[in-house]
Amino acid sequence: MSSENISQREYELLHRELGEAHAQNRSLRRQLEKALAAVTESQRAHAKMVATLTETMRENTVLTNDRDMWRHRAQRMDAGLSADPDSTAAPIDISALAGQLSEDEVNAIRKAMARIHHPDVGGNPERMKAWNAALDRLGRD
Repeated sequence: MSSENISQREYELLHRELGEAHAQNRSLRRQLEKALAAVTESQRAHAKMVATLTETMRENTVLTNDRDMWRHRAQRMDAGLSADPDSTAAPIDISALAGQLSEDEVNAIRKAMARIHHPDVGGNPERMKAWNAALDRLGRD
């Protein structure tokens, strides 16, 4: 079918349909642009929320650690000990236990204190030396 065979009426009908298709295309393009803008805004809001939650979790961890440290210090003070376990304290005197502990019990105490105070696990070397000296005195008695 050639353009010569198309009547004026058919031409106007096709032209009108083409115009409607263009209008619908523009409408769909506007809707797509709005949807893309909404997605972009959602992504931005999500990223901001993740950053806020991450910062909140970090702050919560710091506060939890601080709370636990202060709680531990308060418990030590209530028990009559130094508030700071790393502070240089008087030598450990456990001589009252002499004769009451077996060699295996002394070794178990030594291992437990090493798990807490040994420098390889982040403990206080001076405290470890004090415990070793006290346990050595127990072992000799």
